[in-house]
Amino acid sequence: MVKQSKRELTYPIILHHEEIGYSVEIPDINGAWTEALTKQEALEKAKDLIGTTLINQSKRPKPTPLDDIIFSSKNGDFKTTVTVDLTYYQQLMSGQDANESNASTN
Repeated sequence: MVKQSKRELTYPIILHHEEIGYSVEIPDINGAWTEALTKQEALEKAKDLIGTTLINQSKRPKPTPLDDIIFSSKNGDFKTTVTVDLTYYQQLMSGQDANESNASTN
């Protein structure tokens, strides 16, 4: 079971290995795809897409358990989860410097 707080959300994603880079599918957000050259960049772009899509939604989709995600694994495709801190995206959308705010609270 995926543990969530109101400000942190964890969603499953599928990384599809492409000829160049990765495409990223976010099954719980209808039609949500992104792409990147590296795995790390793909994970970050998935977080950004989830965060910016869900930040202003009062009702968010329930995350599907990772074990329930079925896909045809080929050519290095894999599934994983990403955790998104909505506080960061709220600050980003409001024009605050999220990095400065995070640094001042540490």
